[in-house]
Amino acid sequence: MLETLIRWGAYLGGWLLVAGPLLQSRLELERERSHLAEVREAVRATAPPSRPSAVWWIFPPLALYLARKRQSAYVGTLTTVLTPAQSANLARYFAVARAWMIVAAGAALIALKETFELAHHMHWGTPGFWALTAVALLCIAALNGAASAYSDRRDRRH
Repeated sequence: MLETLIRWGAYLGGWLLVAGPLLQSRLELERERSHLAEVREAVRATAPPSRPSAVWWIFPPLALYLARKRQSAYVGTLTTVLTPAQSANLARYFAVARAWMIVAAGAALIALKETFELAHHMHWGTPGFWALTAVALLCIAALNGAASAYSDRRDRRH
């Protein structure tokens, strides 16, 4: 009985370790987004790269190369349009997003391990593992959605 309780706690704790960084990243990125209004205007004013012709997808590696080349040229154009302060704000935004994504990915690996061990302990096998994972992911999505809706309501009041 105690072992089962501990495994359920580890399962819940593992998925809370995933939910925490996702919620925190959303909060921090919302704060960072306020510094990006000027960057958004510069991006809108700069024409996006054209897409390679669909014919190139006959040979996907070449199509990907062409798309990447055009994207790199676009980024090069943006770096000349943006001021150093705007570039620094954009780089900080992506650095914060990347850091929280790494934390959440590590937590997800721990959560998956704990989910597997719980499903194995309960003799639910692979279907049980996937069901527990789906339940956890749905709960995290609902939590994130509820937190976002609460934040939006709070922002409208102020």
